[in-house]
Amino acid sequence: MTSTSALPKTRSARVDVAPLQRPDHADYLALLALTTSGEGLRPGAEAILTLPPSRRPFTHGPALCLTARSRRSSNPKPVGAVFASYPDWAYKHPLTHEEPELSELISRTAMLIYGLAVTPQRRRQGIARALLTEAEDQARNTGYRLATLLHKPELAPFYQGLGYTTAHHVTIAMPHAAMGVTQHPPFMTAVKALHPGVRIRRLPEAPGPVVTGLLPGWDMPPAARFHHGQLIA
Repeated sequence: MTSTSALPKTRSARVDVAPLQRPDHADYLALLALTTSGEGLRPGAEAILTLPPSRRPFTHGPALCLTARSRRSSNPKPVGAVFASYPDWAYKHPLTHEEPELSELISRTAMLIYGLAVTPQRRRQGIARALLTEAEDQARNTGYRLATLLHKPELAPFYQGLGYTTAHHVTIAMPHAAMGVTQHPPFMTAVKALHPGVRIRRLPEAPGPVVTGLLPGWDMPPAARFHHGQLIA
């Protein structure tokens, strides 16, 4: 089991990023109430903050909770927050109902950023970038292969600048089928490979970008294609 105090702090030009500490719970939740993510926090998020980490890279139960604090500031409150965990669709997608073992595999290879927020007075200062980069690094260093999040269209350039591919519909290729993740306007999905074995491809007739290599040891054949909305692998 990993202690939150044992995880390293990350320093940017203006803030230190570190695991959430108990005195900051109220401020952390208040920050995440400002998030522009369409996913929203996982149910029971407040209770999750009281749990010991279930496994790395999580800091609280099944979640990675990080704060950003201004360096050399007399104000001790955090100015930014991020909440990440495995995606709900790992257990709710119809494909996982047919193949339950996929749920555990996906929960250990895909990380969803449920909430990313910065206090209004400190936006456009690189704080969101520092929080997101640290969450990605923690996930990558513990075997996660894909980062994903929801966002409004006006934030697409920001996430694209950080290496994300954004779309209203993303397909995740699996050995026997494809998982479609669709967001209704105004929200979009952003995906980013955290492992060299993961690729985000454009295929003819596909409704959006296609993620391949999410499951270790399996990749989509080069001749794969979409036909009438179905993946032909």
